Amino acid sequence: MQIMSAKELSKYLRINEKMIYRLVQESRLPAVRIGGKISFAKELIDEWILENTQREKLIFIAGSDDPLLKKIIDLFNASQKGITVFYASVGSMRGLELLRDHVASAACVHIYDAEAKAYTLSYIRRYLESENYAVVNMFFREQGIYVPKGNPAGILSISDLTSANIRFINRRKGTGTRLLFDFLLMEAGIDPSRINGYEREAESHLGAGTAVVSGGADASVGIRYIARMLNLDFVPLFKERFDLIVPYERFGNAQTKALLDFLNEPLFMHSMKDHEGYDMSQMGSVLTKDTAR
Repeated sequence: MQIMSAKELSKYLRINEKMIYRLVQESRLPAVRIGGKISFAKELIDEWILENTQREKLIFIAGSDDPLLKKIIDLFNASQKGITVFYASVGSMRGLELLRDHVASAACVHIYDAEAKAYTLSYIRRYLESENYAVVNMFFREQGIYVPKGNPAGILSISDLTSANIRFINRRKGTGTRLLFDFLLMEAGIDPSRINGYEREAESHLGAGTAVVSGGADASVGIRYIARMLNLDFVPLFKERFDLIVPYERFGNAQTKALLDFLNEPLFMHSMKDHEGYDMSQMGSVLTKDTAR
């Protein structure tokens, strides 16, 4: 049996340690005391997540990695009593799988369908084998190329990544960013094998940017917000839509309604001002087939 500390569980569930201790104090989280310290059995935690998600005592969102979504969830959890959101950044495709298998109660995705020239809805039909899901826009964000400050290699477009002296690091397979990058390569007629480092993978936008900051790579792909945070230069490539997918059976429940209502609160919107690279003008809007392009 794997035992985790509160700090380790905090990373596993993607919520802060204060929330962990609050849940323990309220007897809402299974915990054990070992040597006077509170610890957690991973197997019991996994069972607890599944049981409580099914009973709709919490919201478990799985899918794409995004720092703004993480901040939204932290603010929501800090403002609520009795409702908790957990977030697992496992990639857009894995998020859809967990939603399909009834493990996650919602999925956060940004998947561009190269054939349909559209986001999200075609993948619901393809991977969830159902249209009984609401698609809620969270925001739009800019994707592009991370390069060191001053852009010493003079990278101005995706084709410049094929230069033999450019060391690239990619995002991992199954992420929306990787799917988008592959689509852009295809549109430009570029064989991925021409990019030095195409098979190298970073786990997150922050990991991709950090590889460039540290000198481990000359370029990577990710969102503008991280480039600004790490003081990197940024070559814009695409403005993408980032959505939350919720089954209709959960869409009208109190937990989901509380989260969607929170997105429209003036205090929340005021705290969202300083997020370069994001467009939140349609946040919370429910999309239909006619508005999904």
